[in-house]
Amino acid sequence: MRLAVTNEQMKAAEAAADSKGISYMKMMRNAGEVCFDRITRFLGGNVEGKDVVILAGRGNNGGDGIVIANLLTEARANAILVFVQDLPKSDCARECYSLYEKVVKSTLYIHRKDAVMRLISNCDAVIDCVFGTGFHGALEDNMRELFGFVNKSCPGIKISVDVPSGIDSNTGEIADGAFRPDYTIVLGSMKRGLYSHPAFETCGRISLADIGIPADCYSGFEAVLTDGMIMRFLPERKRVSHKGTYGRLLNVSGSAYYTGAALLSTNGALRTGVGLCTLATPTRVINAIAPSIPEAVYLPLEQDYDGFIADKSIDAVKMDLLNRGYTAILIGCGLGDRKTTAELTGFVIKNADCPVIIDADGLNSVSKNINVLKERKKGIIVTPHPAEFSRMTGKPTAEIQRDRIGYAKAFAREYGCVTMLKGANTVIAAPTGETFINTTGNPGLAKAGSGDVLAGITASLAAQGVPLLYSAVLGAYLHGLAADTLAGRMGLAGILPRDIPDTLPEILKKV
Repeated sequence: MRLAVTNEQMKAAEAAADSKGISYMKMMRNAGEVCFDRITRFLGGNVEGKDVVILAGRGNNGGDGIVIANLLTEARANAILVFVQDLPKSDCARECYSLYEKVVKSTLYIHRKDAVMRLISNCDAVIDCVFGTGFHGALEDNMRELFGFVNKSCPGIKISVDVPSGIDSNTGEIADGAFRPDYTIVLGSMKRGLYSHPAFETCGRISLADIGIPADCYSGFEAVLTDGMIMRFLPERKRVSHKGTYGRLLNVSGSAYYTGAALLSTNGALRTGVGLCTLATPTRVINAIAPSIPEAVYLPLEQDYDGFIADKSIDAVKMDLLNRGYTAILIGCGLGDRKTTAELTGFVIKNADCPVIIDADGLNSVSKNINVLKERKKGIIVTPHPAEFSRMTGKPTAEIQRDRIGYAKAFAREYGCVTMLKGANTVIAAPTGETFINTTGNPGLAKAGSGDVLAGITASLAAQGVPLLYSAVLGAYLHGLAADTLAGRMGLAGILPRDIPDTLPEILKKV
């Protein structure tokens, strides 16, 4: 299992490792060695004769840079260690410098500024070991000048060790003039802020490096989804079973304007294995999509003059919900932000004796009376994208994006529902505080209809009896994994939301 931690959680883990006999110096040497291996790979497998500038700060991140500089020198690279502010101040960094100062070429930036600029202008790589997790606030003028020069004038690759300098690793906020790497080598565990925005887009290609801290040293973290941790939650297909074994889902979705939402969400649900899926939608929608999804059961509804569910059909949905023994309900995809949507969504929340998944216009209707979520009879999953979440919380979208994990956790705790905050690195938070970060998926999903498919997948899993939190976790993971599979075949631009359900059987067979 991969972890995402705050600075404080990382420091606590390092202290716990030190108490177990894995000293801070050992962790620093481990960090330097694994970074050297990655840097060698980034430079084509051989650093001999390569011109490399290592920018080092005063703390332990600078100490990592000292170890890297020594290893590069031993490998016959032309490595120069540049202390950007002063000589090392932390105990470990000072100890490292005392060991290697006679071997490693070094200089102070403030004394040799012009010479350092010339080196950067002609080097094969610049390694950023200045602040690590220790940065917050604004950069000093001389640091802004230095990083700005590297960003614009370095002809080689740019690599940050642990955290790019100028990024707050707790919040993901980026200072003006921050270092902009091609690669970031994160040490020990992923830093939580790097999954926030805009930090995630600024780190280049991120890789995680083990520095020897045992898993039991971490007492607080968010989990990052990986294949190994999610397999055990997939529903089992039993040899002796029938369609009722795999759940009954009611999907209240679609309108004349958003016919595709009904099709995509229903197809996503069926392809994920639900035994029975009833689609409650206007007759006009059924006529359009039934030939494409003959496996669904249909509850035909009357529509109003705009093509949305008519008021007189509300009772039909209510009666069906109360009498059919559904094991999960999905509501909201393509319903329109209408009075009928608000009435139906409120009724489902208060009366459904099974898990409820609320998406799209269901969320928009809930945002006008958010406390209705607290009147739930059973568990709820909400699946907002940032703009919908802004309407639900009253917070600006940009503010939410700066702390996606914090806001998702707070909302889940306050309203008692599993919160799936969609986007790059979708965050899934439970009311208990348990939180996951999804790393599958790609920009090919940035098309209308992708969220409908995700809602269908998630609802299908809940209908099959997967615990609510893990229905959301698996839904996000499988949805993104299907998109990643498609990207390998056709690139990003050509992926359509309808391709995702058709790829799910292949994904589910592999996992």
